[in-house]
Amino acid sequence: MLYFNSTLSLLLVFNPDVLLMEQPSTTTYPTASTNGFQTLKLSATSIAKGLMAVVLLLLCLHITGVLLEAVFDYDSRLTRIIVRYFDFNGEENVPAFFSSVLLLTAAALLYLIYLVHKKSMKSGSGKRYWLVLSFIFAFMAVDESVQIHEHIAEFVRPQLTSDLNGLLHWSWVVPYSFALIAIVAFFFKWVLSLPTVARNLFFIAGAMFVMGALGLEFVEGYLYKHYGLNHIYNRVMYTLEEFLEMTAVILFIYALLQHLASFKQKILLTKANL
Repeated sequence: MLYFNSTLSLLLVFNPDVLLMEQPSTTTYPTASTNGFQTLKLSATSIAKGLMAVVLLLLCLHITGVLLEAVFDYDSRLTRIIVRYFDFNGEENVPAFFSSVLLLTAAALLYLIYLVHKKSMKSGSGKRYWLVLSFIFAFMAVDESVQIHEHIAEFVRPQLTSDLNGLLHWSWVVPYSFALIAIVAFFFKWVLSLPTVARNLFFIAGAMFVMGALGLEFVEGYLYKHYGLNHIYNRVMYTLEEFLEMTAVILFIYALLQHLASFKQKILLTKANL
């Protein structure tokens, strides 16, 4: 059951398939005492708060590492451990893993919404947009994990006649900017057709993510060229970048859960027979 109050109830049953069923107003649902179903209620607000708590914890650990290494120049094993595993600009560490998980979660929710629309069989439901958006977020999750954009930069950088005084130092921003324009053009009219709350949250989350993931990269390239990667200016910028990205995806997940809750659907998670 998905309620208007953004509480998601999952009925866990042991059947071969996942069932998406409409919720008629007169339907009575099985309870643990009658049919052995277990009900798990999830609040969109609680989930978002929990995810933000993780982000703030990671932010505190990251800032601690920056202070110890860059400000106090405290070279110790503790400093190296914190920087290695919690630096926002690092790869294959906890923040990078968490960012990938957030993006995959958003992709899964988008696909779930697509399935709900697909089952409804209503014309004009825009189900293809949910599916395409799910694929885009899945790609971003993979990109976050394996750094696809860095490999793309290896091909783009030699083609540039100028880096515009460092603004295009991270050359992957060029093809990704064109991709962003295409994505906005494809989704803009559809997003405008969404319910007001979902539409506004989508725009806010999208603006935050683009500002962090793409916009600040231009500034970071300039600062990198003039001051170096480990300068405090650059550290501040990539801290803000990663924080904006993670916060934006959490806001987007919250918006998806709110939107999913408005469908008044019963979702049965089932165990497949092997």
